[in-house]
Amino acid sequence: MAVHRRGHGPDLVLFHGGMGSWKHWIRNVEPLAARFTVHALDHPSYGESASVPRDTTGAAYLDLMHTLLVAMFPGGGALRFAGFSFGAAIAAHLARRLGPRVTHLCLVSPAGFPARRFGERPIRSYREAGGDEKKFREICRHNLLVNMLSDPASVTEETLDIQAECVRHTRFDSRKVSAGGTLLSDLAALRCRLRVLWGARDDSPFRPAALLIGEISAAVGALDLHRIPNAGHWSAYENAPEVNRLMLEFFSTDS
Repeated sequence: MAVHRRGHGPDLVLFHGGMGSWKHWIRNVEPLAARFTVHALDHPSYGESASVPRDTTGAAYLDLMHTLLVAMFPGGGALRFAGFSFGAAIAAHLARRLGPRVTHLCLVSPAGFPARRFGERPIRSYREAGGDEKKFREICRHNLLVNMLSDPASVTEETLDIQAECVRHTRFDSRKVSAGGTLLSDLAALRCRLRVLWGARDDSPFRPAALLIGEISAAVGALDLHRIPNAGHWSAYENAPEVNRLMLEFFSTDS
């Protein structure tokens, strides 16, 4: 599993979203590295990491992530986790399995809820582009504004470069975990500190914020929730200063 490392201090592991890589945290790594040793992962079959077989199940994928994390961090040292979307479902599951080793868990617009059908998600298939690079980037822009970002001005050429690279290096269907239904039971079993960050504009017919946040609250009780202003699903990118502030504050608290 490829890892992008920066900084010094307590270990902080970052888990990226679907069709992503460590670059989902590209605006967060350096600020967090001022106080922590940041380990920004490329999950298996993403970015520069090795591939898993295409028929790998969601449960087998989570087992693999557990095996890799234990090998990466042997012993009993404390860990802090942050997960975005698909990565939040992974982080919550690993926090449950690693027990008291994980002292802090920050989830950014988590996935992992039970599979249900809400409103239609008007995304476009990347296959439409064929070999046309301009059309491929147009589709990247469209899908970013459906799934990830709330303001067209957020989709710069740099953003499109990140999205195009991530899409082309995705070799696992994240929905096997994102729609796997593990999140709520994992959160209910946790005893670590928990903070949830959710973009104020991450609310749509296909991702109803009030319903999903309500399910998290029901699972954990009192919820440390922060709605991130001027941000959609990928709030760690779209409003990085506010997310960085809240993450640094949270991860610096005593366990």
